[in-house]
Amino acid sequence: MFHIPFLIRLFIATLAAAIAIDPANASTGPWSFEQDQELGFRYAYPLNLFSELRGDGKPAFHYFASHGSAAEFLVGAWNNRENRTPEGFKRWLIANAGGYDDVTYRPRGRSWFVLSGYRGEDIYYEKVMFSCGGQVVNVMAITYPTNQRETYDPVVEHMEDNFRPARSC
Repeated sequence: MFHIPFLIRLFIATLAAAIAIDPANASTGPWSFEQDQELGFRYAYPLNLFSELRGDGKPAFHYFASHGSAAEFLVGAWNNRENRTPEGFKRWLIANAGGYDDVTYRPRGRSWFVLSGYRGEDIYYEKVMFSCGGQVVNVMAITYPTNQRETYDPVVEHMEDNFRPARSC
């Protein structure tokens, strides 16, 4: 029969091992978990890789640059005054924003989509989620050098797992 102290030690050892081998934690150090004050979307990023930059004055947008590479990302949200659907917004983005010639990954759901691929020597990953019954558009976009994908691929996965849409409608 197992004793409670043994089970506690086993749980702690298993948890420590899981944290130690998590690729997103291996070289990135501590993470910052944030919530936007205006619209309430949540996001996370590794403090050792990114610093927040001064924004361009758009409310509910946050911009970040890497300390030692050309990687950068943004998170933001806005009111969907055009009443676009996720599919309609994706078509508009591809047609008007440019840089979507080499899309290699494009999953979608009823209220979200992802576009990911290559722009020159960089990899981009963009997740767009509609919340509040389609009234708010939330976006997380990251670009990083292809030759640094071993560092950034697991980071993007962790960032995507922690990106949550606006709840303030």
